Amino acid sequence: MRHQEFLAGVATRGGFADNDDARRAADAVLATLAEHLPGDDRDALAKALPNLLEQEAGVDRAGGGGTPTEAGLVDEVARRSGWAPERARYALTAVIGQLHAEDADLGERIGRVVPEDLRGSGPTLPPDAASEGAQGRPQPVDADELQRVLNRLTDWSGDGSGIERTVELPSEHIDLVLERLRAAESEIGARLRTVERTESSLTVRARTESMQAVAAIDLDLAERFDDIVATVGSA
Repeated sequence: MRHQEFLAGVATRGGFADNDDARRAADAVLATLAEHLPGDDRDALAKALPNLLEQEAGVDRAGGGGTPTEAGLVDEVARRSGWAPERARYALTAVIGQLHAEDADLGERIGRVVPEDLRGSGPTLPPDAASEGAQGRPQPVDADELQRVLNRLTDWSGDGSGIERTVELPSEHIDLVLERLRAAESEIGARLRTVERTESSLTVRARTESMQAVAAIDLDLAERFDDIVATVGSA
């Protein structure tokens, strides 16, 4: 897990204007989670995080434990971030969603403590999306646009809630695809979720998790994925 890539993912999911707000969200949410995770799970979180994030959020310090309520978590993040509860709740879903995307096992550990409504559901857009949508925040693509792009992409299928593609390649080629994909994700500012990987296949999903919907940026990354697969497969 890399520091800037993690923050970029949080910014994309949370619709944050820049990495400063993404860092603010990450610090507040990670510190709050550390307060409630059991010792083994808190250690796993600390180990997975980049050192800077771990230190900034104080994840390496023991917390009070206990099973938090949804309202309690939102209030804690609001207090730490200085944001209104609505924004704090959105920060929670964005950071937790990015943690799960980065490390599925860590996501499951957090899921045992965090209420279900904060694990990828919740509001489909940031509270201020209506006023800031024109400033570059992701917006769902309509059905016609999605179908037009699907017709151009290679072997992708799905609907407005998410599209997937499975490719079959030798294991070493899959490693190379994923390596190049990470660079593309960092450049574009979006991520493809790995749904399943075997020795000879890889299934990925494109959608903006914070909206539970496909945005134009996801389609851009899906197209880049096709280019990567084609290049690696022909090597």
